[in-house]
Amino acid sequence: MNTSEGCASISDAQGNLLFYTDGITVWSHDHKVMADGTGLMGHSSTAQAAVVVPAPGQPQRYYIFTNANNAQPNGLRYSIVDMSLYGGKGQVIEKNMFLAAPVSEMVTAVQHANRQDIWVICHEYGTNTFKTFLVTKNGVQTQPVISQTGKIHKAENANTTAIGCMKASPDGRRLAVASFGVGVEVYDFNASTGTIFNPIAINGFFNGYGVEFSPDMSKLYYTTSGNIDLMQVNLLAGSPALVASSAVRIANIGQDGAQRYVGGSLQIGPDGKIYVARPTSKHLGVIHQPNALGAACQYVDQGVDLGGGISMCGLPVFVQSFFYYDGELKMTNTCFGEETTFKLNVAPNAPAPLSTLWEFGDPASGVLNTSTQAIGKHRFSAPGTYKVKLTRTFINTLEEYTIEFVVNPLPNVNLGLDRQICPGTPVTLDATVAGATSYLWSNGLTTPTLTTSTPGTYSVQVTSATGCVNTDEVVISLLPVPAFDLGPNKELCEGEVMVLDALPTNAAGATFRWQDGSTKNSFTVTKPGRYEVTVTSPNGCSITDAVTVTYKPLPIVNLGPDRVLCTNDPLTLGTAQTGAIYKWSTGATSATISPTASGTYWQDITINGCTSRDEVNVLFNPLPVVNLGKDTTLCEGQTLLLNAARANATYKWKDGSTQPTLLVNAPGTYWVDVTNEFNCTTRDEIKVYYLNPPTIELGNDTTICNGDVLTIGQTLPDVTYKWSDGSTNATLDVTKPGTYRVTVSLQDICIESDAITIKAKDCVAGLFIPNIFTPNGDGINDNFFIMGLLNPKNTTDAVRWELSVYDRWGKRVYYTKDYRNEWEGKGFSDGVYYYHLANNQDGRLLKGWVEIVR
Repeated sequence: MNTSEGCASISDAQGNLLFYTDGITVWSHDHKVMADGTGLMGHSSTAQAAVVVPAPGQPQRYYIFTNANNAQPNGLRYSIVDMSLYGGKGQVIEKNMFLAAPVSEMVTAVQHANRQDIWVICHEYGTNTFKTFLVTKNGVQTQPVISQTGKIHKAENANTTAIGCMKASPDGRRLAVASFGVGVEVYDFNASTGTIFNPIAINGFFNGYGVEFSPDMSKLYYTTSGNIDLMQVNLLAGSPALVASSAVRIANIGQDGAQRYVGGSLQIGPDGKIYVARPTSKHLGVIHQPNALGAACQYVDQGVDLGGGISMCGLPVFVQSFFYYDGELKMTNTCFGEETTFKLNVAPNAPAPLSTLWEFGDPASGVLNTSTQAIGKHRFSAPGTYKVKLTRTFINTLEEYTIEFVVNPLPNVNLGLDRQICPGTPVTLDATVAGATSYLWSNGLTTPTLTTSTPGTYSVQVTSATGCVNTDEVVISLLPVPAFDLGPNKELCEGEVMVLDALPTNAAGATFRWQDGSTKNSFTVTKPGRYEVTVTSPNGCSITDAVTVTYKPLPIVNLGPDRVLCTNDPLTLGTAQTGAIYKWSTGATSATISPTASGTYWQDITINGCTSRDEVNVLFNPLPVVNLGKDTTLCEGQTLLLNAARANATYKWKDGSTQPTLLVNAPGTYWVDVTNEFNCTTRDEIKVYYLNPPTIELGNDTTICNGDVLTIGQTLPDVTYKWSDGSTNATLDVTKPGTYRVTVSLQDICIESDAITIKAKDCVAGLFIPNIFTPNGDGINDNFFIMGLLNPKNTTDAVRWELSVYDRWGKRVYYTKDYRNEWEGKGFSDGVYYYHLANNQDGRLLKGWVEIVR
C-alpha cells in the first residue's frame, strides 16, 4: 500500500490479517482490491485517514470510519465490510455514510465501559468541540455526544491547522490530542457517557503530530512538527500543572531520506512496545520500555528493518482497547463445537509464572479437561454452563483466576435431505430457527427461507441470539426431462404436409399431450397454426415445446391453352414475376422461352421456397415451300414467267392476281403468298432488273497511212469485250487494213456488235492530212483530224506540231504551238483555208489547204 499518511488494518483474534485501507481503497488479505472496495471518501494524506471498528455482536462485520484531509467537506464517514462474502475475502456492502464535517484530521476509537460497544471520537474543525459517536449491535448512532472543552482548533486558509493525531488510552479513561494548531493536550474521558473534560495543555510545544499512551497509561508520547523530536510526558507527575510541565525530549528522530515531512505517527503494538514512523525511511523507531521514565524507555531509532519497504508519516490506527491489559481472564468463542480460547490479559512484558494449570470444568472431555499451556484452549463436550480455573505459580506467589460462562448451543439448522426436482419446479429451503438473529445463504440472501428452481449446492449460515453460527447445506439436482425439440417455427407451402415428432431420446415410457388433446408421439400438420406438445417422463417431469406453422401461397403459373401454330410463328411462353426462380422443361431458367418446335412444355416457378408447375402442348404445322428463284436481271424486251404452283394451295401475288404463275415484263419486286391446307402461308419474292443494252460504235470505215496505228473501240462501264481477233480489251490497235468486229456483253445478258473496215495508203511525212472536214455535230469528221499526228509510238513531250491557219487573204485566223487535232472550225464560215504545219523538233514544214463544209 502506498500512502503518505493515514492507514488502518484489522486482524482476527488469532492475528490473521483480514483487510487494510488507506481511506480510499480496501484490500483483502490476499492483497487484492476487495469487492466494491474502491471510492471511499477518506484521503491518503490525512494524518488518521481511517480506523476499523468490529461490529458489536456481528462477528463477520466491520465498520471503516474514514476522515478527509485539511478539513475538506467529505468529513467523517463510515462504510461497512461483510467478511462472510466472497469466500471470506469480504465485500464492502455500504459506503460513505456521512457523520460530521468539517473535522480535523484526527480520529480514534475505544471500547464503551460495557466492554461491548465502541466509541469513535473526532474533533470539529474551527471550534473546541469533540464529537463522540457510539457503535452498538444496532449500528452507528449518528447523533454524537458533544463535548466543548480545551483549545479551539482555529481555522486558517490552507486548513493545515487541521493536521494531527488523537489517541484514547487503552483503559478508556483519558484522551490525548497532538495538533498543528493547538500543540498537545490531555483530557479525561468517560467511557460510559462519551464525554471529554479536564483539559491539560502541555507546556512549550505548539505543533504536534503523533501521540500515544504507554501500556500502563502512566506516560504519554508525542512527536513534534517535522518529526524532529520524540517527547515523553509523565502523566503521574502530580497536579495538572506538574503534568503540563513534565514533557522531556527522549530523542531526536532520524530518517533515511533528506526531506523532512509533516510528522510521524506513534502506535502501540500488541507486544506493549510503541512504534515510531520515520518518513522516507527503511526503518521504524521502537520504544522498547514505554512504561519507563525518561531514557529508561529505551528508544532505538532504527528499531525495525522494513525489509526494503519505506515508511511514510502514518501507522495503522486501531481501537485502542485492543491494547488494554486489565489482568482479567479473557475468553473467545463460546459456541458449541468451536475451540474456546482463554488468556490472561496481562502485559506482554509481565513476569512469566513458573507453572500454569488450566482446569476447564468439563470432566466428559477426559484428559483434555486440563492444560498446562500459557494460553488455554478447549473444545467443550456439550453446551452448558462451565467454570474455568487458571492457576499460575510464581516463586513466592500462587495466583488463581476463575471465569464462569455459558457454552451456547449452535442454532439447530436443518435443510433436510438432498433432493431432486423437475426443471423449473420451485423448491423452498427452510432454515428457520427460533431466536435466530440472522441468516446468510450462499447466494447472499438473508431471509429464513430460500425458494429456487436452479440446481446447485445451497448452504445457509444461521446466527443465534448468542452470536453462535451454524451452517447446513443441501444439494438440489435436476431430474432428467425428456429430450426432444420440435425445432424452429416453420413456413410451409400451400398444400404441404409436415409431421411433428415429439418422441424423446432419453425417456422411454413418456406420455404426450398435444394442443388438441391427442396423445400420439407425433402430429400431422395440414394447416397453419400454433402446435404445442407436453411430454411427461415416467418420473413426472414435463417439458413443453411449441412451434408455429405458417403457410405461404403457391406461385401462380399459367402458360395458357394449348397452341396450334405455323412453323416460324412467334410464340412466347411465361411471364416475369417478382422474386421468382424459373425452371423449364428445356432446362432454361429464364422467365420466358420462345419455342420453335412442337412438343409439351412445362415451367416450374419458385417464390419464397414454394414451387408451382403448369404445362402446355404446342403444335407447329409446316409452311408451304415456295421458291420464285433468285433475283434475276433481264435485258430490255425480255420476259420472265414466275411459277408458285403446288398442290392444295391458294395464291396471292403482289398485283392481286391469284393464279399459280405470273409473267414479268418490267423491272420490280414481285412476291406471292402461298397458303397450304393448314392455313399456313409462306411468302417469297424476287427482284427483277432490266438492263439497257450497251451502245458500241467503231465509227465509219476509214483509211490509215501505211505504217501508222489506229486505235478503235471505246471504254464502256460494266461490259466485256470480244474482238474478231479474239482479244478482250476495250480498244484495238489497228495497223493493217481489214474489217474489224467487236462484241460487247453486259452481264452476259445484253449483247451488241459493231464492225469497221479500214484501208491503208501511203502518207506524206507519215501524216495523212485531210483536205475537208464537216463540223456539223454529227460525230463524224467534225474536226480537222490529221492522221499520224498523235501516233502514240512517236509522241513525246518534246514533239510538238505548230499549226497556223490562214484565210484566203493571208490573215492568220487560228494558231497553236501544240496541235492535238482539236480544231473544230467553230466560228469559221464554210470555205477554203490554208495551213502551215511545222514540227518543232526536226524543222519539217508542211503546207496545204483544207475546206470547211457543213
